[in-house]
Amino acid sequence: MSLVQPAQTVEPNFVIKNCVECNKRRKVLDSHQVCLVCNKIRMVYNHGPSGNKFIDDFINYTQINVITKNGKLEFVPFEQFIKIEFIAEGGFSTIYKATWIDGPVTNYKRKRGDYRVPNYTVVLKKINDSRNITSGELNEIKIFYESSSKYRCNHYNYVGNYFGITRDPNSQDIMIIMPYYDSGDLIHYITKDFYNISWETKLERLGGIAYGLAQIHKLNIIHRDFHSGNILFNRENDGQFVNITTIGDLGINKSAFESGNDNESYGIIPYMAPEIFQRQKYDKSSDIYSFGMIMWELMTCRRPFWDRNHDTKLIIDICDGLRPPIVTNAPEGYIELMKECWYTDPNKRPTADDIHKRVGSIRIHNHKNGIQTRIIRSSDIGPIALNYPGAIYKSRPLSAMINTAMFLRDLRSQPTNLEKVKRFEDGLIESHNDNNDDGQSIKRKKLYEDEGDYIKREIRYRYEA
Repeated sequence: MSLVQPAQTVEPNFVIKNCVECNKRRKVLDSHQVCLVCNKIRMVYNHGPSGNKFIDDFINYTQINVITKNGKLEFVPFEQFIKIEFIAEGGFSTIYKATWIDGPVTNYKRKRGDYRVPNYTVVLKKINDSRNITSGELNEIKIFYESSSKYRCNHYNYVGNYFGITRDPNSQDIMIIMPYYDSGDLIHYITKDFYNISWETKLERLGGIAYGLAQIHKLNIIHRDFHSGNILFNRENDGQFVNITTIGDLGINKSAFESGNDNESYGIIPYMAPEIFQRQKYDKSSDIYSFGMIMWELMTCRRPFWDRNHDTKLIIDICDGLRPPIVTNAPEGYIELMKECWYTDPNKRPTADDIHKRVGSIRIHNHKNGIQTRIIRSSDIGPIALNYPGAIYKSRPLSAMINTAMFLRDLRSQPTNLEKVKRFEDGLIESHNDNNDDGQSIKRKKLYEDEGDYIKREIRYRYEA
């Protein structure tokens, strides 16, 4: 007979007190000063600080305050990334593909005894000139954190996910760590196999886009740079497309209640609502106008105004009612919804939630009635080899061009200025130098270069305000 007594399990003794790290009143082991939440963060997110107080404070805040894993961010040393490949360069950032050695934090994996998924493919988005970044410039990941903690819409991948931040060791610019979407953005997705993507599938994708935008708007956030390059697709393990689309690139988002001090207008001209060109503020309806352009793109497999210069002339034409040409090869109700998104009066445009419901109704109607809209090959739709050389699909500062366009448009509205407009369009304008006492000096100013003539018939759709 053994005289050894079985070991007794000692239950940990918890007390409720203020944690020395997060200063929140939580469960703390009697023998420790750190709460269970902060203790787990120490074990899982064990990388050091970034060297930037704003980044470190924000990351620490997300780790302490978000209960679910999706909103928690971390700083990752650059040495953790291998196989780094350049993908593309945007207006404000440079995109790389990389392999993250340790990988992001997920649910605890008992077989591996680990929280992470190693050798994980990610995107590193380097923000240009962000070496001395401040709190206000962390807007993109702040939007993600807000969506995670309030609506958790990222659980369903409708709004882009973010893992954390690293830094370029050479420039010290910050790099945002995001998932890699192997099927690319919307235009790449539809270009690969446009004629074999059914309208049922297109409507399914469109419904996902509308739902994601509705979630962003419920947070009182305006995207402000909504276009097909910011709509991403991924694949399941079996090689099939997932049924959910993801809206990314939240870099110049603004709260609907935030005025901001930056008066610069950024974007891609064909996706920008006419009221923005007319010096009105962005609001949610501005995103809806952009959504209408995405609908046109999904219908035609072409980017809006792909066949002309994106210049002052296009800005003026859009303000005067120009929209992309309509093709009739679309399900019933689709074109009407798209045109509503294009209304000149922002108050007449539907909301993102309305769009989501109406796209769903179109799908249900077609399914119940066995309607399958055929995609008819024609010269009006389908992939094109090249866009017009002056068609620029990269977000860029546009305030100077917009001011020039609106000045010219105002001149055109006054018949007495027709000769002045002609001289303006020739690229030169003369004005007396008021600072010269003798009034003899003539100042010539080159206002803009003519970017090339284009001869292309466009269909104008005018929507009364």
